[in-house]
Amino acid sequence: MLKLKELLELHDKAYNNGYDTRLKAADDMLFAWITQWDDTYLSETDLGYRGEFNILRKAFRQINTDLISNPIQVDFDPVDDTDDSAADIMDGMYRADGRNNTSLEAFKNANQEVIACGVAAWELRNEWKSNRSGDDKQVIKRHPLFEANNNVMWDPNAKLIDKSDANYVSCLVAYSEDGYKALHKELTGEDTNVAPSNFNSPEISYVFPWISETRKVYVSRFFHREMKKVKYLNFVDMFGGKRTLMESDFDKYEDELVEDGFNLESEKVVKRYVVTRYIASGERILESVTVPGEHLPVIPQYGERQFVEGEEHYEGITRLAKDPQRLRNFEMSYLADIVSRSPREKPIFGTEQIQGFEDMYEESGPENNFPYLKQNMFDANGEPLPVGPVGYIKAPEVPPALIACMQETRAAVDDVAGAGLPADITDVDLSGKAMNALNKRLDMQSYTYQDNRKFAVRRDGEIYASMARDVYDYKTEVILVKVDGSKSKEMINDTEMDFEEMENKPVNDITDMVFEVYADIGPSFESVKAQNKEEIKELLSSGQLDPETHALLLNEYLIMTDGSSFKDLRDYARKKLIMMGVKKPETKEEKAELAQAQEAQANQKDPSMVLAEAELLKGQADLLEQENRKAEMSISASKIQGEAISRSEKLQSETNLNIAKVSQEQQKIDDARFDNAVKNGIEMAKAEWQAEMDLNAQVQNNLQVTNANI
Repeated sequence: MLKLKELLELHDKAYNNGYDTRLKAADDMLFAWITQWDDTYLSETDLGYRGEFNILRKAFRQINTDLISNPIQVDFDPVDDTDDSAADIMDGMYRADGRNNTSLEAFKNANQEVIACGVAAWELRNEWKSNRSGDDKQVIKRHPLFEANNNVMWDPNAKLIDKSDANYVSCLVAYSEDGYKALHKELTGEDTNVAPSNFNSPEISYVFPWISETRKVYVSRFFHREMKKVKYLNFVDMFGGKRTLMESDFDKYEDELVEDGFNLESEKVVKRYVVTRYIASGERILESVTVPGEHLPVIPQYGERQFVEGEEHYEGITRLAKDPQRLRNFEMSYLADIVSRSPREKPIFGTEQIQGFEDMYEESGPENNFPYLKQNMFDANGEPLPVGPVGYIKAPEVPPALIACMQETRAAVDDVAGAGLPADITDVDLSGKAMNALNKRLDMQSYTYQDNRKFAVRRDGEIYASMARDVYDYKTEVILVKVDGSKSKEMINDTEMDFEEMENKPVNDITDMVFEVYADIGPSFESVKAQNKEEIKELLSSGQLDPETHALLLNEYLIMTDGSSFKDLRDYARKKLIMMGVKKPETKEEKAELAQAQEAQANQKDPSMVLAEAELLKGQADLLEQENRKAEMSISASKIQGEAISRSEKLQSETNLNIAKVSQEQQKIDDARFDNAVKNGIEMAKAEWQAEMDLNAQVQNNLQVTNANI
């Protein structure tokens, strides 16, 4: 940490370095924006009228328009293990944070100052922003540094145009006495007595007047960087979410980490630049804090710049145009004096000529309403008088040297400023291609400013990426702005479950993203879109496109159509181009729709196969139809045969029934006969049995008699 004495010594070194160049730049700013007569060159002239015939302002507007219409496109190129998709996220975040009012004002002020005096600057700041739920989150904004030629002083050892080799920079802000007291109270909680003695004690050798004669108190936003070993603390929650903090920031976020359930997982020590911001006056250091990122968050922008004898010199369009512009103001003012002070041409009459008619000659110009004027023809002696005036008072003559000098001064200013269209190509009937060529020719006047702005914007992107890694170190949903101005949302520093390894892995973790930053000069998106629409319109009207290409270009043209009433049509055209594979899906909804369409398409067969299958099915249908006809004929024949069989079976049944009846009657007869035969057989058997029994009885009797006789 720097002490007040060390800080003031560094500030004085930066203040002394380039002092003369800053004075010239301040004079350029005064000449460009306040007055063109505030100098000693023409202060002793006897001009009664001093006008400003400013032909520089047109050149200012032309160059400023060129800077606006040819914006710098910043490209974040991922390096090391950074995923390619990270570039789209950083691009979108960079464009989104560049759309707030302070950022737009910073860019606008820088363009105006760099054109006028050749140098400008702005600062990147991290600020707290509260949402409706009361959550405080940090955002990155740009703030203009007004009058950078007077108020921004760099490390004298820095030589690069983007000052990336500087180790410190001092940015002065002027406060009134009451304003300084309020600032002192806000930052320190203490009251102060603004007095010169406070700012001279204990050291009195500093050359910078921290209190001006007008009682303005200067405060420096002093940025200092140094290489240090920094300890990083890695925290993880129960769901695998990770967060990394510098050890110096732990106290600030300790309560938040405890509430969110984060536990310390590991520590890591790395060497990196640490940037400290001091808010200091000549009295004391009011505040010192570590700012995000590894770079001084101040970005310089130059007009024309060069080192001469080891000292940096810069200038805008004003420097070389001041002398011819001063001379032109003097000449035009002198011409106005001639016209206003010198008498106009008047007629000379003798007294006798207009005696009695003097009232007719008292008024001149449009105030003389007499339809005609009278004049005496003879004098008192009857002598004829001359007709008409005897002479004229001559009008003032403009010196020829003045006319020639006016032409030369106008040409001299045009040579430097180059305002307006070149006379040799000014044509109201220029074609579109000719106008593009004309614009390119006009751009040559402002190209130096555009090229040097490219270095500033590239440095801005580099500092932004470095700060974003420290500022956006928590899980949050950010808004991304695309090149065409459309918006989307993306979750950064998120985690998702890897079911193969069964662990949470980081997604869109910008704290580990590393980029190389590039910048290119290009036309604005709107001008490119207008040109592309014209080209597509010509192709669509050519009638030489196949249907697929015609549909593709038509949808592309519809996407470029502006107006809220065309939003549905633009969405439809974009969806069609995504399905055609021309555009890549960007949102989750678009990716899901594309995946669903691809799955449905995968389930569909090849058209030729579908045609072949259709032909096969047609043949099978014809064959089936023939089979059906045969079946119908067979059914008919079977039906006829069935009917015949049915009739035959019916006759046979009737016959069988009759036969059965006859058989039944015959059976009855046979049964009766059988019954009679059986009955007769039984009677005969009985008779035979009785006869046998009678015989046996007779034999037994005979036996008994015999035995008895014996």
